[in-house]
Formats: sequence, structure tokens, C-alpha cells
Amino acid sequence: MLERYTQPAIEGFPRRFNVAPDQRAAVSLDGATRALRWGLLAPWRGHGGMRPPPIRTAAQNAIALTPVLANARRCLVHADGWYAKARIGKAIHAWWIHGAATIAGLVATHKDDGVESFMIVTRPPPRALATFTEVLPVGADETWLAGGDPIDIAWRATEISRYFEDVSHDDERCIAPLGNPKQGSLF
Repeated sequence: MLERYTQPAIEGFPRRFNVAPDQRAAVSLDGATRALRWGLLAPWRGHGGMRPPPIRTAAQNAIALTPVLANARRCLVHADGWYAKARIGKAIHAWWIHGAATIAGLVATHKDDGVESFMIVTRPPPRALATFTEVLPVGADETWLAGGDPIDIAWRATEISRYFEDVSHDDERCIAPLGNPKQGSLF
């Protein structure tokens, strides 16, 4: 599951190092960039009239099969990376997976709250990244907006601290590499 991501600086929007669900972030569609909420409201209600959690991510192959996603508009989510965690031995390690400028998204407005919201399109990761994550955000550009296919991204992984886990942290320390980059290796 994609829990948080980073956003590059874009005209009119400052750089974000820790975008969390339900927060507003820069999204481009219809020729403009604006701040939208991360998480589409599900149009259905479950047992007892309770609404399920917002849709934050969805597999690319599920879009056509899910009416709320099939009817949504395509957008570009300005994201240059995202966070992943994995247990290795007894320790939990964290990585900033980066390399994109924008990723594929979908936008919809729910009639209950009238708030324009977006979700991120994902796919299974290649074996090289399967250690870090279950899903991989899908890269996108203007071709995606025009109804075309997404693009492949050469994602890079940088091991980081878990500083980003606190939603109030939104600075460069979220993506700072672990260790001392000026220190050489013994091997």
C-alpha cells in the first residue's frame, strides 16, 4: 500500500516531503494545476450505512472494472518519490523510492461532500523492488491525460530513517540518506 509520497516544487506550490492521505496536494488536469484531496470517497455505503475508507490507490487493471474509477478523469499527480518499509530480520527499514516527476492518477468529485479528490494508479512491482513494496505507482505524462498508456519509471531506492512516519514532519530530513555519504566503504 502506498502510504505517503514526496512532491517536487511546482510553480505556485512549495516542495512537499511528506504528503499523507486526506491532505491536499498538487495535481494537474484540464490544463491547470491545483490542490486536491488525496482519497476518493467511495460512492457506496456498507452495512449500517457506514462508508468504507477513501480510495487512495487502485491497481491499473482494476480501473475499468470499478465504476467510480472508470468514470473518473485522468490526472497527473506531482510526485517525485514515495516511501516504503520492510522488516529485515528484527529491524524495520525504510526507503525513499524516487525517480518520477509525475504519476498517474484519477480525479472525481463525490456528491456527498463536493470535494474534488484524487487517487494514485498502481501496479505490481518488478522483482527488484518486491522486497520493498507490494505496489508500484505508475508513471505518467501528457499521453496519460489524453487516454494513452502510462510510462515506465526507473525507480531508485535510497535507505532513509523513519522520520517521515510523523505526519507533522515535512522537510528534507524525510528523504535524508542513512549514514554519512562522505564516509567511504570498508569493502
